[in-house]
Amino acid sequence: MVTQIEIARRVGLDVSSVNKILNKRQGPVFRKDTIRKVFKAARDLGYDFGKLKYQHRRRHLRHEVAIGAEIAIYQKDGSVYDQGVATIRDISLCGARINDLTLPRATFPVEAFTVGLRPMQKPADDIELKGKVVRLHQNGSLGFGIDFMKPEPVAERKLRRLAGV
Repeated sequence: MVTQIEIARRVGLDVSSVNKILNKRQGPVFRKDTIRKVFKAARDLGYDFGKLKYQHRRRHLRHEVAIGAEIAIYQKDGSVYDQGVATIRDISLCGARINDLTLPRATFPVEAFTVGLRPMQKPADDIELKGKVVRLHQNGSLGFGIDFMKPEPVAERKLRRLAGV
């Protein structure tokens, strides 16, 4: 599947410019030649134009919470890179927003990694929810969005209760 990142590399633009051109968003005006190059590169690479102009919709509604959690950062080989604590600020069946992150190393691994969350609140205080970081943000403290991997059935039932579903 071709991404906008690949198109941007092909034409020498940043991804946000490619996104604005492909979605015909208002904002900066691009030269007609640049617009043609982006659409030609997209066609040549086999970009799926059906993905354009669709409003982003979450798969599941978020439930605002403030739940303490133990956090573990796992390297690609499954070993623990770092452990600490954080606060789950909102949660759904597919992910969560994490804030107030405290890790001794205060860094993430350079290579791909997985995050494990152990909520410190019943009914989910005995499960670990694993996922991938999908967004970093900073509102006074470092935080991130996590997209959960498919949990085991028991963990999913507890996550449903925690997420208010």
